Amino acid sequence: MKPFLDTGFFVTLLVETSGSQVAWRIVRGLNDSLELTHLQRFQVENRLQREIANGDSPLLRAAAAGGLQRLRRYLDEMVFRAVDVDYDVAIHLASGWQRELGLQTPPALLLLWPSLAITAGASHFLSFDPRPRKLAKAAGLDLLPETL
Repeated sequence: MKPFLDTGFFVTLLVETSGSQVAWRIVRGLNDSLELTHLQRFQVENRLQREIANGDSPLLRAAAAGGLQRLRRYLDEMVFRAVDVDYDVAIHLASGWQRELGLQTPPALLLLWPSLAITAGASHFLSFDPRPRKLAKAAGLDLLPETL
C-alpha cells in the first residue's frame, strides 16, 4: 500500500481534532514513513506559524505550537518524509478535472491533492473531505477511511 494524505488528514495527525483518533488508527497500520509533498509541508508549517503569531486565543496558539513541534519531531523521526513530485503533471491533471467539473469545481487545492496522489504513484488516498475523495475514487485510488 502506498498512501497519500491530503492536507486536512495530515493536520489531524498534528493537532487534535475530531478526526485525529481515526487518522492515527489508520496510519499506525502502515509500515513505512508517510510521504508528503514539499507543498503540503510548507502549507501546514506556514499555517501553524501564522496561528502561533496571530491566533485568536491562547488555546489556539498553544495548539498550533504543539502541532508545529510535533511536525518537526515527526520529520526528524521519519514518521513523515517529504518527497519530490512532478507538479506540472499534477496541475495538468487537476486542470482537466476543473474543465470537466465546470462551475461545480472545488477550490484549487482540493483538486490538486488527488492529482498529486496519482502523480506520486499512490494506491490509497487518505482524506476526511468528500470533495477530493470523490475525485480520487474516480481516478482509481482506494479511500481511507473507507467511509466517512
